[in-house]
Amino acid sequence: MRTGMLSVIIPTHNEEKRVKATLEALLKFLLKLRKPFELIVVDDGEDRTLYTVAEFVHDKRNHLRLLHFNERLGKGGALVKGIREAKGEDIITYDADGAVPPKEIPRMLHALEKYDVVIGSRALEKAVIVGRVPLRRRFASRSFNVLVNLLFRLGVRDTQCGFKGMKRKKVLSLLPQFKRRGFEWDVELLVKAKRAGLSIHEIPVEWRHKKEGKVVLRDVARMLKGVLALKKEIG
Repeated sequence: MRTGMLSVIIPTHNEEKRVKATLEALLKFLLKLRKPFELIVVDDGEDRTLYTVAEFVHDKRNHLRLLHFNERLGKGGALVKGIREAKGEDIITYDADGAVPPKEIPRMLHALEKYDVVIGSRALEKAVIVGRVPLRRRFASRSFNVLVNLLFRLGVRDTQCGFKGMKRKKVLSLLPQFKRRGFEWDVELLVKAKRAGLSIHEIPVEWRHKKEGKVVLRDVARMLKGVLALKKEIG
């Protein structure tokens, strides 16, 4: 495991019901990791998420920074803000619902010793899915990934898992190129990282299905529109 700082970035939008438990579990793990770290929560919601997160900011041991924006950033926009603010040599993006348990972080850090961008995957053979995922969600996810690979030939089984790792210096130069701000940002990251010659690797992870998922049908439609626009952009 490399000795430099780790930055964990969590984008939040109206996550007051879930973010507290996620931060508690994440901090409990990180404080035992024996590696310098910082947590960055990028919030653009209208509920009380920022007040819940602020309770953790007051404890300096948590090394937590809260970035709140009144305008809607989208998942991609929030992550771009977080990456720009991050100080760590390694960055991990993490969903507010904590679907991937913190115990997967060492595996991610180990992979980042060899690769520039690492994708947590729910689709690889050794991945562990906890909970019953609705059939329509499984169908939508698989269909989307098939379409993305047909369009961009990424060779990636799961583009949309929120648990991703990256070397900050490698990705920082790509940020001015990013135009997508929604959930399709994950695809843009991988496409532009590949075009820039960055090494990309996929690792199996444990993932727990959360009933109160944030992605709805209109988000899927926007994702499709976004990836088609990305294909048109790069040719």
